[in-house]
Amino acid sequence: MPDSPASAPAPTDHDDIPAGQPLPGTRLIAYRLPACGIEGPYIHMDRADIHVTYTQAVGHAGQYSAQGVGYGLRTVGGRDVNNWVRGNLNFWRSSDARMADDRVIRYRQTRHHSVVTFLPDKASGVLINRPSEQVTAPAYCVTGITQLWRGRAVRDAIDKCREKPPVGWPAGWAHLMPTATVTFQPGGFPWSSEEIYTAVPADEPASWGPPCAECRYPESEHDPERLWRRSRTDGTGCTCWAHSTQR
Repeated sequence: MPDSPASAPAPTDHDDIPAGQPLPGTRLIAYRLPACGIEGPYIHMDRADIHVTYTQAVGHAGQYSAQGVGYGLRTVGGRDVNNWVRGNLNFWRSSDARMADDRVIRYRQTRHHSVVTFLPDKASGVLINRPSEQVTAPAYCVTGITQLWRGRAVRDAIDKCREKPPVGWPAGWAHLMPTATVTFQPGGFPWSSEEIYTAVPADEPASWGPPCAECRYPESEHDPERLWRRSRTDGTGCTCWAHSTQR
């Protein structure tokens, strides 16, 4: 893996912000408070556009050396950035994180500490955390087995992909690419193989056909090749997996 994403310029000392100087951008928060209890504009981490990959720069213009994600890493994953910023904001209540208009994230523990800067690789896409807002096409062509799915079915898949296990992070993540294509991270539930599945926006057909009597999804959305059971109304798995190739 290269030291820095191709589409993100390498940070320089000029990107460092002196201690005491306000961070640019809109405040990021991770804790739960009523809107009336927060002064000024803010973005909750649940609604922030977190990119899949970042270039990390640890600044020195302030007290102590700032510690970023990992040790000595230049390229870091958005999931790790999300975890690290959330954890620090919740633990160090005096800390500050901001997202600028260009989606650069900056964090520091207090106004007197140095800053950690995360430059996004915009070509890597963003983590989908708001499916109803981010995945809006009426239909998607799902590659790998090339089926036509409704936008609702793709959002259902994203919800499954993002389900949290008893401990730790969700088993898988879905990414929204700059082309509006959705990619599912390899190895995430409900997909266990290393193949990357994608959903590409497509035109909606004149008719989706009658729904399956068991799962209520159209036949074109039946999928025998993945470990994802859609449920019947009685809670059992659908047994009607008649796959038909789209023409």
